[in-house]
Amino acid sequence: MGDNMELVEVKKDGVYCDTGLIARKFGMQHAKVAQAMETLIPKLDDFRVTGFHPKFETEKREYRGSKYTVYLLNRDCFILLGMRFDTKTARKWQGQFIAAFNAMEQRILLADTNATDLQWLGQREQGKVARIEETDVIKDFVEYATAQGSTSAQFYYKHLTNATYRALGLMVQSKPKLRDTMNLYEISELLLAERLAKNALKKYMGMGRNYKDIYESVKDDLLSFGTGLKLT
Repeated sequence: MGDNMELVEVKKDGVYCDTGLIARKFGMQHAKVAQAMETLIPKLDDFRVTGFHPKFETEKREYRGSKYTVYLLNRDCFILLGMRFDTKTARKWQGQFIAAFNAMEQRILLADTNATDLQWLGQREQGKVARIEETDVIKDFVEYATAQGSTSAQFYYKHLTNATYRALGLMVQSKPKLRDTMNLYEISELLLAERLAKNALKKYMGMGRNYKDIYESVKDDLLSFGTGLKLT
């Protein structure tokens, strides 16, 4: 899964991107992108009769402390808006946004297929067991780190999970849930990686090492594991 999917988000009725992110990627002020969208809106009905199905909605967002209103655009609406900007940077990112829409839509279809695949469901159950075993050890590690003076050890659940995903080239996503969109091969890789993390945590804690060093070592172990998978 590519990082490009971070360009889009899933809502109840489809996949969308927001004009705030478009502006940042295109290297433009959001006001200019929003103005172009406002100019486009009265013309959307003309495009709908040609087979396009542009949809949009507005939403309040915050970026680096600043609050503003963005337009959320589906793929067709993004294409119509993106074509209005003809800079080298905009052209580069137009393709990446479209690729992100495609990839996310494929993941949604895969999640639907997985939900009725008995072989996939069986493998997913094994993955759930491995995850429970790992979180039990992470709980021990949180207590271990707290005893050594950490004041934010509870975040290691998230940090270690994200480190595992990054090592495998996976992107964290909330909708649809990442694990629901994996194929059998990816689930098998994740199962092995989570067992590796679990065993590494237990080993390094048994050695009495500092919790910060343990975390870095586990990340390195996961990265080496992920790199090995790519070479095979």
